Amino acid sequence: MNRRRFLKYAGAGAVALGGAATAYYLCGAGLRRAIEARILGKNRPPVADFIRRPFFLNPTDQQTIEFTNTSYDADNDPLRCDWYVDGQPASTQRDFSVRLPVGEHLVEMRVSDGFAVRSHTQSMAVDPDQIYPTRPLHLGYKGITYFAGPVPPDWLGIPNPTHIAMDEQLDAIRNELGCNAIIISGGEDYEDKLIECGRMAIEKGFERIHIQPRYMGASPGEMVEKIGRFAPEVRNLRASSESVIYCIGHEFSNEATILPGDTWIERFAYPLEHSDWAKRVEAALPKMFRDIIAVCEESYGYGISYAAILVVEADLVPWENPVFESVGVDAMIQEKYGWTEDWIVDQLTRFKQKYHKPVVCMEAGCETFTGSSEVAGTSPLLLAQERRYDEDEQANWLRRECDTLNRARIDGYFYTQYNDPPGWETGYGLYNPDTRKRKKGFYMYKSYEVTSK
Repeated sequence: MNRRRFLKYAGAGAVALGGAATAYYLCGAGLRRAIEARILGKNRPPVADFIRRPFFLNPTDQQTIEFTNTSYDADNDPLRCDWYVDGQPASTQRDFSVRLPVGEHLVEMRVSDGFAVRSHTQSMAVDPDQIYPTRPLHLGYKGITYFAGPVPPDWLGIPNPTHIAMDEQLDAIRNELGCNAIIISGGEDYEDKLIECGRMAIEKGFERIHIQPRYMGASPGEMVEKIGRFAPEVRNLRASSESVIYCIGHEFSNEATILPGDTWIERFAYPLEHSDWAKRVEAALPKMFRDIIAVCEESYGYGISYAAILVVEADLVPWENPVFESVGVDAMIQEKYGWTEDWIVDQLTRFKQKYHKPVVCMEAGCETFTGSSEVAGTSPLLLAQERRYDEDEQANWLRRECDTLNRARIDGYFYTQYNDPPGWETGYGLYNPDTRKRKKGFYMYKSYEVTSK
């Protein structure tokens, strides 16, 4: 090719490229983006994702499930969203809410930036709203123990929920279980979470909120010091609502180092094999309560509560002192040790007649395996995970317990407990932490609705 022809073709090419470039920059942003994505291959696909509420417990067929779209596009392209339930189109809105029938379902969300499509799917189970008829509970307060943090150093099986989990689970306790009261519990180093959870409980309208630190393995003197140190924080929380009550502890005979044993489980088992346990408790508890009352009167200044073992320990607590706003005992049916329905009614009646102040069952629960109802309070001594899972055992026990407390006509009941960590489906909790499925015990406790005493 001679020089003249080369310059002719080169000039024509330059004109063509220049015209294309000019056209590219003169066209609209949408067309330019299409050219980049389709012709030049410059497109980053969107990321599809969503979250749903409720999440920590399966929704029921009477609950609206809320799906929040958290998808995004790195190129800032507008996204189109399509929702499918069990393969059928359901919505084209960014966020989506729906009620679904009982059973297994598959929810899919597809997002498109106009050039690529990505999807996110989630399988989920929907539980029935209720399986039992409604029953009356002739108590002023229906509650449950909720662990806002673990109980170190050696108490296994206690969860450590996030803020999001606490928020949703408190909603379930208040609105679905119908609890108007709650014990918020947790161990040392988790006091901030107790206060955080307490604030949430105030916002959700609980009428009675016990803040209960558990200083596992502390000596009696250390226990007093820690209770006094935490008291001003609970006092500050109470300034927001008179529903807040400082529950100074739970079964000091087991949780303080009053009985021999290097671990909680050893101290817990000691009374079953040693008859001198009562004398040890009688020697330590009176002074311990005198010291606790002194620090609470100085640092807290309001009525306190306590969860006492019904045998021996409960009779050593100075309930007559005005600092105690109620008599709190752990009164659970466990026939192997003689704690029958009639015996529990007699004991609770005795406390009502003796102290003339509110009497509350602060702890009573049953694990979820065959045989657990006979030893409900001491079932942690058994290897629950090696026993047969049995929801009927827990549900039937809960019915008997509620009916017994109805007979006693006391002021309140706190079931033990709402939440277990993953892998503890046979525990006291009312739902399976692995499947998020409600146990029959959940439905049984839900069926009891508070009425006027």
